[in-house]
Amino acid sequence: MNKTKLDLNRFEHQLLAGIITAFVDDFGYTPREVFELLDDTKQQMWHALSEIANQKRGEK
Repeated sequence: MNKTKLDLNRFEHQLLAGIITAFVDDFGYTPREVFELLDDTKQQMWHALSEIANQKRGEK
């Protein structure tokens, strides 16, 4: 099992795909706008996600 490859048999991957699809289907985003949003999201959330991952491993 590869965590970094899309596997639509996994519930959390289904959620991610559904949310991304909703931006286009329900909210009128273009695919380009969705990917720009994802890039911005990665930039803004990196620190918080890194901190959460470190806490899960017992680091401070």
